[in-house]
Amino acid sequence: MVELTEVVAVQPQVVGDRYELLEQVGSGGMGLVYAGFDRHLKRRIAVKFTQPSLHSDPGWTKRFFREAEVMARLSHPGLPAIHDAGVIAGKPERPYLVMEFVEGVTFEDLLADHGSLPVGVVASLGAQTAAVLAATHGHHIYHRDLKPSNLMLCSDGTVKVLDFGLAVVLDGELTRYTSTGATLGTPAFMAPEQVEGKPVVAQTDLYSLGLVLHELLTGTRVMTGGTPFVVWQNQIHRPAPDIETLCADVPADMAALLMSMLAKSPSRRPRDASEVHGVLLPHAAGLDALPQVNGLYGPARMYASAVSADGQAQVAVESRLVTAEDLAVTVVVEDRDSLRKAMDRTHVLPAVDAVTQLNTVVEAASSVLGAEDPEVVEARTRLAELRAAAGDDLGAAELYRTLVTELTAERGPYDDAVLNCQRRLAACDVRIGDTSGALGRLRKLHTQMAIRYGEQDRRVIELAAEIRAIEIN
Repeated sequence: MVELTEVVAVQPQVVGDRYELLEQVGSGGMGLVYAGFDRHLKRRIAVKFTQPSLHSDPGWTKRFFREAEVMARLSHPGLPAIHDAGVIAGKPERPYLVMEFVEGVTFEDLLADHGSLPVGVVASLGAQTAAVLAATHGHHIYHRDLKPSNLMLCSDGTVKVLDFGLAVVLDGELTRYTSTGATLGTPAFMAPEQVEGKPVVAQTDLYSLGLVLHELLTGTRVMTGGTPFVVWQNQIHRPAPDIETLCADVPADMAALLMSMLAKSPSRRPRDASEVHGVLLPHAAGLDALPQVNGLYGPARMYASAVSADGQAQVAVESRLVTAEDLAVTVVVEDRDSLRKAMDRTHVLPAVDAVTQLNTVVEAASSVLGAEDPEVVEARTRLAELRAAAGDDLGAAELYRTLVTELTAERGPYDDAVLNCQRRLAACDVRIGDTSGALGRLRKLHTQMAIRYGEQDRRVIELAAEIRAIEIN
């Protein structure tokens, strides 16, 4: 005789009256992620909650949503789209974020499957990641926890940067969240300044990315130890193994970039994520050799190829040897639109060639639009950046110094462009050897900003971190 038993259906949990939670797919020190289903739009989604240990802070939900709003305004193909946010009522409340569900394999999976990866593949993965960081850093959003498990390769060859959970934690509140037991970062991928409890800067993420790229090239974790404390001490004191010694096929400029990303002092790392992208991009190749990539020539690639077609054609044109007279003839600036087109052309040239081209552009634009025109100022700033990238720190410092003087007179000392030029000028001075001059400039700037914005303002904290990094070295 067969005994019948009653089967009780388990009702799925639903949040926001529409988002059905299917299964937990991720967990970290700050958050939990569930795969879900949007009952209204009939699509897969991901729902992220913060860890319960954070809910006892009455101000947490407010900060969570403030940073979620900033992330939602960022539109970038390398970031999961933010669809919605809400709160589950209760004591305490539980904030949640509804995001695009990303399918693919993490870099951690790639390492498990392949070990070390070819140079071209690593360059491609790194260039895409750097492009995402350039976008977030422009809004003063720093990831703080870049690691192989937070970077995903999709089947169409695109990279997604996941889990900006630690980005919502403000520098002045690190102690509070450390006391909850949450680990603010992953020891094997934390920059020295994170370990020491100092404020993070854009270069903090570049250090973590450098550790990821080094591991992708060698198949071996860079910083290890029997305990988190040992790993933290290694992050502060132990140099990373020289990548050229371990991987002889890594191009010299890529190797130099990678080792500079792993410098212990933020001031000795690349200026920004755009510089990392610029060095890696020419070496990017071979993604289609990975079995995890099967849609490289699908819609995403078609779209990207169409967008970059003009730039690729221009590279072919500019690759021939040209004289200064040739450049003077080919650069015509009649209005802001033609200035923007001329600026775009410089982005696909090597730094040295771009300096020559952009110098002509700036001269032409200044005579037509005026040197103080906002877009001409942007071009002049870009020229200074390119001079520095090409190794001409003296020339870059001269341009930055002129920009600081002119922009301060026109816009005042607290304008974002003035602050940017001041800090880049100081970086040039350090590389030239005028450390005392750089420190004097930045200390004066820090005092002014602290009075204007307050000691806890993110910009003031970042500047203080830069000053300390220069002092240490």
